[in-house]
Amino acid sequence: MVEARENLHVLCYEHHTEMKLSRILIKLEKKFWQTAAYVCEEPGCLVRYNSWRGYFITTQEGTSLESEIIPRVSCPKDRRLMYLAAIRPEQRSYRLWRCPGCNLSRTNEELSRATEA
Repeated sequence: MVEARENLHVLCYEHHTEMKLSRILIKLEKKFWQTAAYVCEEPGCLVRYNSWRGYFITTQEGTSLESEIIPRVSCPKDRRLMYLAAIRPEQRSYRLWRCPGCNLSRTNEELSRATEA
């Protein structure tokens, strides 16, 4: 499995708090794997992020919940799944997304304009 980079400042898309890099167990294809992922530290939050999978949700047992709606913002340069890097509480709709590979940044306003074109 791909290791997560330690120098990212990943925010939970639900709570907008910085996530902590941890080792987690995840169940894939009936096998358990240990991998590095960013984990939300809010009680009861099951949001995770790593650069090869993007955001994902797991149960306490490590089973992935694929039915949840999860942000999937892809980098236009290298197609990797971006992470939420910053918000502005005074501007509720603002979101800054960053690529874990090339470090390219995009805002949700740029994403909206790209979708409209």
